[in-house]
Amino acid sequence: MDYGKLDASLAAAVNAAGSDPEARNLLVMVLLEQAPTEAQREVLRGAGLDAPNPDRRIVTGALSRRGVEELSHEPWVRSLALSSTRRPS
Repeated sequence: MDYGKLDASLAAAVNAAGSDPEARNLLVMVLLEQAPTEAQREVLRGAGLDAPNPDRRIVTGALSRRGVEELSHEPWVRSLALSSTRRPS
């Protein structure tokens, strides 16, 4: 995990996340360095995000701890911030 790209609230939420690293319970805002290429949009989809329009640099969605970790290592991701946490329905 590249904690340098996570805001303080997301870092705390990731550390406090439950035992299931695949549970998509973190609502995250992802700031990209530039508008994503098609390959980068595929990576975002693989992490569980709806791929943004090609001209957007901010993506939001529900991510798992593993998704946050994977995106934090991408050089084209500038930062990740916690929007809120999802509660069970």
